[in-house]
Amino acid sequence: MKRFYALLIVALFAFAPALSAQSASFYNATRDAEKMIKKMPTHNYRRAYVGFNDAHINWKDFNHECEIMFPIKTGFTLGYLESRHIYDGLPLFVEYGANIQYLYGKEVLSEKFSAHFGKVCKANTFAINIPVNASLRLLFEDYKFAVTPYAGINFRLNLSGSLTHKGDKNSLYDKDQLYTFKRFQMGLNFGVAFTYDVYTLSIGRVADFSRIAKTGNNEIYKGRLGVTTIAVGYAF
Repeated sequence: MKRFYALLIVALFAFAPALSAQSASFYNATRDAEKMIKKMPTHNYRRAYVGFNDAHINWKDFNHECEIMFPIKTGFTLGYLESRHIYDGLPLFVEYGANIQYLYGKEVLSEKFSAHFGKVCKANTFAINIPVNASLRLLFEDYKFAVTPYAGINFRLNLSGSLTHKGDKNSLYDKDQLYTFKRFQMGLNFGVAFTYDVYTLSIGRVADFSRIAKTGNNEIYKGRLGVTTIAVGYAF
């Protein structure tokens, strides 16, 4: 055991200069990065964008059957976003804006389900989203290229929506129906935006933590909506 401790002490002395150099190098790199970030411009930014959506409702129970009944799969978004700088010395912003979103989908059913729901199920929703985010805007290449990660809360207001079973089209918000969607949801909003000059490309995800569906005391129609958006836009 004494020999082991002796070898350990020798090893520490042998590697101490290298560890010290690595530590100093890491400290210098961290200090340089901090200086670079503090020098970045902190002017407010705005952008308009159009996006493609991949949507999915995660159901509490009977997930496959509910996906067939409510086949919301894809969609489009048109929106506007602006920012306000909130912290001196750092490119930290609060973002806020609004977008309109149309989600839709259809499912061609097998014989197992067609007797109950018809050969094709269709669903669509039209909503307004209001995102409120905190963002960090990092600028590179003479400040022409920006990377902006963000995270925050999304508020969703469903304006309209319909469900078609057996050729019959019904509102998703009709309280007289067996299955009813809620008008309002909240969710976690996060992603990253890339900007070069005035052109933007972003990818983001909204994961609702409030349920989109309710059916009285029936638990099987309770689900949460998740939407991934890939968007292109114009910054100004």
